[in-house]
Amino acid sequence: MMTIEQQVNEANRRVLDILLNGRPVWTDVCTALDVIPGMTKETILVAGPPLPADKITPPIRTSICGAAIHEGLASNVDEAWNMVLQGDIRIEPAQNHACGCAACMVVSASMPVLVVQDPIFGGKGYAPIHPGSNPKVLRWGLYDEEVERDLQWMRDDFGPALGQAVRRSGGIDLVTVLAKTAGMGDENHNRQPAASMYLALQVIPHFLAVQHPQKNNMIRFLAENDRFFLHVMMAGVEALAVKAKEVPLSTVMAGMGGNGVTFGIQLAGTGNRWFTAPAPVIRGMLLKPSYTENDLLGYLGDSCVTEVYGLGGMSSIAGPAYARFTGVTFSEAKDRTEKARAVSLGEHMFAPIPWDDFRGFPVGIDARKVVGYNILPVSHGGSALKTGGQGGAGAAELPLECFQKALRAIRDEALLAQKEEE
Repeated sequence: MMTIEQQVNEANRRVLDILLNGRPVWTDVCTALDVIPGMTKETILVAGPPLPADKITPPIRTSICGAAIHEGLASNVDEAWNMVLQGDIRIEPAQNHACGCAACMVVSASMPVLVVQDPIFGGKGYAPIHPGSNPKVLRWGLYDEEVERDLQWMRDDFGPALGQAVRRSGGIDLVTVLAKTAGMGDENHNRQPAASMYLALQVIPHFLAVQHPQKNNMIRFLAENDRFFLHVMMAGVEALAVKAKEVPLSTVMAGMGGNGVTFGIQLAGTGNRWFTAPAPVIRGMLLKPSYTENDLLGYLGDSCVTEVYGLGGMSSIAGPAYARFTGVTFSEAKDRTEKARAVSLGEHMFAPIPWDDFRGFPVGIDARKVVGYNILPVSHGGSALKTGGQGGAGAAELPLECFQKALRAIRDEALLAQKEEE
């Protein structure tokens, strides 16, 4: 019989196999209710670990109420929030449904979502479509008639047309996108213009065959959005993470996110359980001189799930321009990646970084190493204002407490399994 350590090592080997050898492919755009497991007409998915309704921050509350009105569940904000408080609208963590919600974004039943499949291990992941450069969006906790019109356009026009184009393409391999754009300065969490432009080149030829009176505007919207790839990659990571979470006793991180109040991680071996700590503030550049750190919420959003795959802060050296934006030097960007390497089990070699001796980016954060070495990975992210809207962008250390709690849970499950075998 294997020891607990041997069982954990074997579980981690299986999860690393998924993360290293899975091939997420963007295959479709579908209505959330039709494809997301466990989705209902009354469900609204939100970022990060769960929170009691009375603790939900104002921007997320606005997004939830906006989504409820968008779905026809309520006619105004007050009615929508009362439905949440009464339990008539179910608020659930998006990552528990293999979906990612960046920043203050939420996903409701009729919204279009990107569908990414991994043909190697069989996982599927989902994320809403990135809304573009307009700062007034549900993604940043803002809702009014203009935002509602944009949501309707995304649901009724752009989403279905984009789905036609992607299906005509036969699927777009995200590993190929990352490999083709290696060395172009993307760290692919907060900076991805190269990946977004290459992705657009794969979609636009097929978009030309779509029959829609707004086709030209849709192509322009896609081509102008230099952050479009982020949400596709989020869905891609979820397609891998959903299968990783089926491996008991693995100490490899399979989920991470914040709700503005708490920050949480998920380990592969504990499935959809969250292990939380107070959310750190993302420190870096503020978008207006009048903003201060006191205007910001704690870490908020699921876009950091891309860092489960080794992107963002984990591969900071791949995007030194973004690292500079957060207030650090080239050598400090390299140090962020070295920290991630020190606590990771593997390395992606399909997208080598030229100015880092063509090394790949680390993948497979092992909670044992984080706690044992006391090395805290650094995550990149955008910061939300307490009143809604984006305040800035930067970086934050992942809280050690999350990893400590998660390891205790693995220990308890291992001991329980051992007793049952005896």
